[in-house]
Amino acid sequence: MTIKFILLATLASFFVYILLLPRKSMLRKGFVLAFVLVMVAFVLNPEWSSAIAARVGVGRGVDLLFYLSHLALFFIAFVYYLKFKDVELRFTRLVQQLALEGARSSQNRGDSH
Repeated sequence: MTIKFILLATLASFFVYILLLPRKSMLRKGFVLAFVLVMVAFVLNPEWSSAIAARVGVGRGVDLLFYLSHLALFFIAFVYYLKFKDVELRFTRLVQQLALEGARSSQNRGDSH
């Protein structure tokens, strides 16, 4: 019973934290709500994950949740990788623009002397 309490408290605190973030869209908050509700259902009824696992050909419910969590983490890592590459490209363009402006301004100062 203790692990259920710990899991439910962790899920509840995670959900409250997400709700309090000011710049998150309602779609994102709704996705988090759905995720938390599914996880609460599995915490309260662990046999549900075993039944779903049996239907999709996985031996145990915990294994199914393990596989799904790894897929979710891979997806999150991929999304952040794409965002990082976009920020890197924008930063490179900004540095190039600043270098060109610096070269122009030094050239203009050299012409006026």
